[in-house]
Amino acid sequence: MKRRDGSEHWAPKPGDPLDEVLSETLGIPLFQEQAMQMAIKGAGFTQGEADQLRRAMAAWRRTGKMAVFEERFILGMVGNGYEQDFAERCFAQIKGFAEYGFPESHAASFALLVYASCWFKCHYPDVFACALLNSQPMGFYGPSQIVRDVREHGIEVLAADINHSDLECVLEPGAGQVRERIWPRHRDMADDILSQKAIRLGLNFVEGLAENDINQLVARRPREGYRSVREVWARSAIPIASLEKLARADAFASLGLNRREALWAVKGLIGTHGAETLPLFAAAGPSRDLVAEEPAGLPLMGPGKRSSTIIRPSRYRSRDTRCSSFVPC
Repeated sequence: MKRRDGSEHWAPKPGDPLDEVLSETLGIPLFQEQAMQMAIKGAGFTQGEADQLRRAMAAWRRTGKMAVFEERFILGMVGNGYEQDFAERCFAQIKGFAEYGFPESHAASFALLVYASCWFKCHYPDVFACALLNSQPMGFYGPSQIVRDVREHGIEVLAADINHSDLECVLEPGAGQVRERIWPRHRDMADDILSQKAIRLGLNFVEGLAENDINQLVARRPREGYRSVREVWARSAIPIASLEKLARADAFASLGLNRREALWAVKGLIGTHGAETLPLFAAAGPSRDLVAEEPAGLPLMGPGKRSSTIIRPSRYRSRDTRCSSFVPC
């Protein structure tokens, strides 16, 4: 990079075969093909020997086979008129290159992906994070790290909810004000952020909730949304055990229910299935009111109980469960 921006001078020597090989990258070997050409043109390797060197570079940390070529490479370069010290530095450069080198085609493809990803993350962090969350599991960064980072950049992340969430994460209009929410260490990026939508977590982030149940819940959701836990149960026909998972994940918040109230309402459904067909209740007819459901008025969970409830049923911690919520022992 120093040579590219002109802070370090490099000029190829006319007629030097090594400088011809490295002219595109200003004297620094970056691609496997260049290392092979250095061996062929500088040290007199055959095509077969150069290919063996390439294979050794790919696995030298596991096999140590690079040492087999060191003497052959240095003697070949000295025989072609290069100084011993220069030949040793060239081989050390190739050995160091083996730590990160790629074929040129692979490097170009990877560089394009990296550039595009960085551009999206810089200008559209909401879109980028939403796509990453919908691509889980990815192995390196988990949902918690992705959510934490995008929140640091001022983007809202909203919890999964029966009335607002789909199967996967989606974007929805946000409150804006990214500049007010962005963390100080990212504040110089505020002007680069072009999109400020909120990320709504998908119901697939509720631990243990079957995809088929999610699809039924979403497909049968009224245009105006569900209005009670009983209506969710009656319309979607998903098992009560699945409703409990939703309650523990705080997915009934749009109904004005906290976790305890939602769990209370779900537990109240147990044993009611089919009750209207019993002779004792037949005269009353089917229940007409799926909406009238008085909240139990239970108190909110304390930080400790809320944290232990969140950590188990959700694939990611959507609420505040910081250690500051706990009393030191």
